[in-house]
Amino acid sequence: MFAKPYKVKSNNSLKNSEKKHLIQRIVDEFPAATEESAKSLVPLKSSCVCMKLVVHSGEAVDVFVVDGVPLVLGARGRLLPTVCALWRLPALLPALTVQAPVLPKIQNGAPLYLPGVCVPAGGAGFPMFARGAPLAAVTSDNAAAAAVGLAALASGDMLLKLGGVCLDVLHWVGDQLCRDPKFGKLERPRLPPPAHPALAALAALAARPDPSERLAAEVQQLHIQHGGKEEWPSLGGRAAQPVPQMPQETQVTKVPQVPHAPRVLDDAPAPAQQDDSWMDGAECGTAGASAGGGGGGGAGGAVPTDMDELLQWTLVSFIKQHAKSIELPLRASLLYRNYLLPLCPADRTLDVKKTSYKKVGKFLEAMQKEGLLEVREVEKGVDAVVALSAAHPRVRAHPARRPRRPAPPAAPAAPADDDVEYTPPQVREMFAVTAAVADLFAPLKKGATLTAAEARAALTQYVQTRGLTSAHQKGAVTLDAVLARVLNGNEQESVRWDALMLGVQARMTPCTEMRFADGSCSLTRARLEPIKMQVVTRSGNKKVTLVSNLESFGFALGELARAWQRGAAAAAGVTRAPGARADQILLQGDQTYFVARLLVEKYGLPKKFVEGADKALKKKKGT
Repeated sequence: MFAKPYKVKSNNSLKNSEKKHLIQRIVDEFPAATEESAKSLVPLKSSCVCMKLVVHSGEAVDVFVVDGVPLVLGARGRLLPTVCALWRLPALLPALTVQAPVLPKIQNGAPLYLPGVCVPAGGAGFPMFARGAPLAAVTSDNAAAAAVGLAALASGDMLLKLGGVCLDVLHWVGDQLCRDPKFGKLERPRLPPPAHPALAALAALAARPDPSERLAAEVQQLHIQHGGKEEWPSLGGRAAQPVPQMPQETQVTKVPQVPHAPRVLDDAPAPAQQDDSWMDGAECGTAGASAGGGGGGGAGGAVPTDMDELLQWTLVSFIKQHAKSIELPLRASLLYRNYLLPLCPADRTLDVKKTSYKKVGKFLEAMQKEGLLEVREVEKGVDAVVALSAAHPRVRAHPARRPRRPAPPAAPAAPADDDVEYTPPQVREMFAVTAAVADLFAPLKKGATLTAAEARAALTQYVQTRGLTSAHQKGAVTLDAVLARVLNGNEQESVRWDALMLGVQARMTPCTEMRFADGSCSLTRARLEPIKMQVVTRSGNKKVTLVSNLESFGFALGELARAWQRGAAAAAGVTRAPGARADQILLQGDQTYFVARLLVEKYGLPKKFVEGADKALKKKKGT
């Protein structure tokens, strides 16, 4: 993994909460790790940094550096200790002992092959592990870890096979990570050679006394008594009558009765007795809650009031109802939003932020420890539920019913959507008077708004009252001092009417006025971007029409989508593209002709506000 140089993408310090999360992950992922050993590896008062690297193969790796020493790697969806961490906690991972000459081959990037592993005779003391489990590699002359990797074979296969790759080495002493100057000089310590546990067990067994001598001494102390009552009567026979009390010297000590010992059946059938040790959780809510275990009130029929217990109650209800039908894996966010929240009764409010877990991920981790479900990281930073335990005692004792929400009050009869005609806002292009053109539109003050027609009429009146119409050129205007200053031209220069109008409008502030059906008016002192129509192809070679930037013109997208769905006889809805700032309407098929005709001809929107309107209106509907 670190055989070649890598790139550092980011370098962030961890907060105390993130350190605690890292400690908990170490305890969860490494069976040999305890909370004390994990805290000794990542102290809360230490300086902990998370380096995000990209190795030469393109794989992203997280390196957790504690006090300037890399100790933990985050790669391939799991944690791996570095050799520096194993020098501090040698028992954190199972270790394979390799021959000393094999280590230089590993440091050159070669995997570990089975012939290089020291396998004891008969497999005594060989560590037990599954395929894919993290392993450490030590040499026969030094017990300090020299490499870390993932097992390519299970321990049983290694004992049976004679060759092949047994360890996929990811990190070793002397790779690019260990030689990084920012970590200083990392040297492998010298530890005594590893000894197999079987040798220690044999030494302890040899120190014990001879078993035959101990057995002879115990037989001599054995005392057999006669005349006592029958300890194990025959099945089906009557219970033996109690014998008279013996003298104190020969009285046999009575063994206390075991609660679950087999009972002697009498010849006559005993009267039926009701066993109250179990109850149906669906019929007895309180009893089901007490039988659910220490998880609180989330396993019984009564809905708990505590927020933590209510969250557990909804999870157990979900497992009870959907354990056999749900499709797994199921993302944690979808589980909470689509399943747990709907299971909450209407008179209660469920909020994971108000629980002691604070986050859905921590809640699922706690439930995984109780055995209710199994959670895995399916993608980087994305947890999902991969297994549900329907046979858990809390699930079996939970009532198989769904809380009923009260029916909402009947709303007054409203007209059907088909009978309601959508009324769009009236959009007009306006121009605001600025200081540069204030003399042309006197007595209007700065900031007053005019339509294009009103601006043209005011300019025409100004030209006619001052006799500025050109006598030498038809359709031209002779500029006076005011017009020359507005157009940045020269006096007595002739300018055509259209150029004059465009030049004056360019010195004014463009505005957009929207009048709504309720009589309200909105003025935007800016030129709005036009409405865009786009035809794209989705899966299955199906075309859809996307209409965006409608909200800028005051359109209500929900009502407009329903109106377009009826008018185009095609599916329509409101959606938002990834990275977009506003919603858009999606219509099935190529509906550019329908949309352009509706916006321009029916809603009266100027063509300049609909991008591609001229081209769309030339099409025929359905083409």
